[in-house]
Amino acid sequence: MSSLTFNYIVNLLSRREYSEFELRNKMQEKNFSEEEIDDALSLCQAKNWQSDRRFSENYINSRAQKGYGVGRIRQELLQLKGVSSDIIDEVLMESEIDWYEIAENLLRKKFPNYNEQQTPRMKQKIWQYMLSHGFRSDEFADLIGQNQNEWD
Repeated sequence: MSSLTFNYIVNLLSRREYSEFELRNKMQEKNFSEEEIDDALSLCQAKNWQSDRRFSENYINSRAQKGYGVGRIRQELLQLKGVSSDIIDEVLMESEIDWYEIAENLLRKKFPNYNEQQTPRMKQKIWQYMLSHGFRSDEFADLIGQNQNEWD
């Protein structure tokens, strides 16, 4: 492994966390050989400078704070970040994120009157929005159109 390869990967990792897939792609774009890439990644993982598990934990927390649900985050980690589904499942099981609360906060922010009686068209718009943000219907369905006056 050349010092150029090592310096490049350490420089990247000093700025933020990367998945192994992302680092491999960045290094391939710079035309490093596969052997150099493998050696550099192995060294960084051995020294615990790069960890897909740690990357996933940070990514899940970050995306959850921005109002995204499990479905969307899982898809991004799998397809865009190249993290294995086993690691994603482990991290999600261990996370203490209240997805119901995140869904409610997102509804409150995007649709301030979400808990009032809604027209079918508006309900459909809210459902599409929430589903596109990766929430399961059981995480938000009971929040829509539940005005207190309905129960009186």
